[in-house]
Amino acid sequence: MHSQTTISGIVRDTEGLAVPGANIYFEGTFEGTTSDSSGIFNLSTGLNGENVLIISFMGFENYRQSLDLDTVQIAFDITLQETKKDLGEVVITVGTFAAGDESKSAVLSTLDMATGSGGFGDMISAISSLPGTSIPGDEGGLMVRGGERYETATIIDGMGADDAFTAKLPELPVRGRFSPMLFRGTVFSTGGYSAEYGQALSSVLILNSIGMPKKDETSVTAHTSGLYFSYTKKLDRTAFYTNTGYNNMGLLYAIVPSNFKWQKAPVSLSENLVFRQKIGLNGMLKVMGAYGYDNSALYYNILNTGREALYKLKNHNFFAIATYKDQIGEKWILHSGLTYVYDDLSIGIQDTATLARHKRTSELKLSISGPVSNKIHLNIGANLFMKTLDQSYSSLAEEDPFISDFRSPIGAIYAETEIKLSKRIFSRIGARFEALSLSDEVCLSPRLALAYKTSKFTQVSLGYGQFYQQAQGEYLIYNSALLSEKAEHLIANFQYNRNSRIFRIEAYYKIYDNLVKYESLYDFEASSYNNEGDGYAQGIDLFFRDSKTMKNGDFWLSYSLMDSERNYQDYISFMTPSFISLHTLSIAYKHYIELTDSYISMGYSFSSGRPYVDPNISYVAQELTGTCHDLGFSIFHFTEIFGKFTMLFAQVTNVFGANNIYGYRFAVTPDMSGIYRSEPILPVSKRFFLIGIHVSFTGQTEI
Repeated sequence: MHSQTTISGIVRDTEGLAVPGANIYFEGTFEGTTSDSSGIFNLSTGLNGENVLIISFMGFENYRQSLDLDTVQIAFDITLQETKKDLGEVVITVGTFAAGDESKSAVLSTLDMATGSGGFGDMISAISSLPGTSIPGDEGGLMVRGGERYETATIIDGMGADDAFTAKLPELPVRGRFSPMLFRGTVFSTGGYSAEYGQALSSVLILNSIGMPKKDETSVTAHTSGLYFSYTKKLDRTAFYTNTGYNNMGLLYAIVPSNFKWQKAPVSLSENLVFRQKIGLNGMLKVMGAYGYDNSALYYNILNTGREALYKLKNHNFFAIATYKDQIGEKWILHSGLTYVYDDLSIGIQDTATLARHKRTSELKLSISGPVSNKIHLNIGANLFMKTLDQSYSSLAEEDPFISDFRSPIGAIYAETEIKLSKRIFSRIGARFEALSLSDEVCLSPRLALAYKTSKFTQVSLGYGQFYQQAQGEYLIYNSALLSEKAEHLIANFQYNRNSRIFRIEAYYKIYDNLVKYESLYDFEASSYNNEGDGYAQGIDLFFRDSKTMKNGDFWLSYSLMDSERNYQDYISFMTPSFISLHTLSIAYKHYIELTDSYISMGYSFSSGRPYVDPNISYVAQELTGTCHDLGFSIFHFTEIFGKFTMLFAQVTNVFGANNIYGYRFAVTPDMSGIYRSEPILPVSKRFFLIGIHVSFTGQTEI
């Protein structure tokens, strides 16, 4: 094992007073501690070579010191410099949560997203703990402020990442395709987002990938349902990363009973390749390729007949992105990018039908941003999207398959300016113009946000915007003339941020228009689909996080009050969508145990009853399910095995075994006695767990 290095010292301010609770950690690692009530700290580490020690505390400039950890003991005193005595930076926070490690206003870190209880490394699960999101266990993904999953766009390095979630079978939740360890900065906008982004009615999830890694790394992760290998090679101006994964739920379902009858438990393969190249003085080229394969088969009970039908799913997905970013002149930034997504889906229903869908999307983007003056910052750009979908539906009841397709180019330009109106007031004004040739329409989307700094630690923000999104491909293949769906957002926000404590309260109101309605989904007649749907969503979101009060402890709470109704799809009147709960609550606590070098975390989620229509009672009035509860725990322990950095981890959900019911599904027609048969929609398993080990063969894993 590497010898331990001990770093000790005392943290003071410029007046010589102790600074208790300062964060002391090595850049890019899990290792760290905090100063005690006298400002004193002691930190032992197995790291070696040159590493950067960072000391931070709210109200002070970050202290950075490069240390040679081949020295056994290092002792020194640190004086933190206070930030300038002004009101602080004005940041527009309306509708926006920053996460990751690069944002000063971050509410979640990369570590939070990777180690949250019950998330099993799924970044989307961690983001879903923030207010404004629904928690539909049978759907998954990000469903924000009354919006469906497709209304949230995923943006990677400024470019759209279509099909960012795994393929879906009925009543099974999807998961995000991308690991949180690929990214350093994350912004989750629950509404009113920038004019730079379009084709999303409700929200955007903006992911900024890692720049140049700090060192070579080779690691292996194994857990109860999968095995992963990753390798990073860093040269002077070039870096290469690969991650290969295999996941098989068969063993886990053999241990933990599933509520579904599987013929083939889900199996998936994944491969991620990332190439980074510094060009010139400030240029950076990033190229990423991600491939995923999913295969599963399960039996569904057909309520009309009482028989079982076997559903088989196979999905191949490939995502490629290349971006180049460089400085023009002294202050302007050029950003360009190209993406391509290939998604090949096949769903077979035993002795009934087969659906084959081939989807291709691509995007070309060019933008430039920079200061026009000391008070005005400009961002302008253009996008060109191409969406292609080919679908074939074969049924035993029909002699010939039904084949449909569409091609849809979308052109867009946008301009947005950020203006510092005064020391206290900051505004963002922009607009986005899009042209869609398939539906022969143009859309102009104004966006406006305003922030007012009421004190050094508080501010209020307002936001308004119009947002358009092309109708979904599952409708366009039948009626290509459908117009874009539309939403208007109005948002008001108050935020308090001081001493590692954040409190936010935000109210919003959304109006939906041009939503797609149909008489029956999969109806081959184009006239069955129209844009006569509409709706609304309104509510209040609360968020509080305290990383200060409890030493080595971190607590956060989010609550959403959400009221929404729509008349869309095949609804016969205004109703609350089945994935929405009036009340949603998430509570999380994480604690670092210095003695054992471990993180433990607890997460509790609650959602009030979800609506459903019982045709045995009424076709219009909605009933409510019972409430849903989920208490999860996780532990991450850091150690060394044979001199190699090792992380042991375990996670479990629904510790108390709550009988959560997400809704009910009913037979299409009544039985002989006039009753519509039904059955509850249940989680995949009542309780879920994961136990695993991560070993780095080249030292402390970078995060």
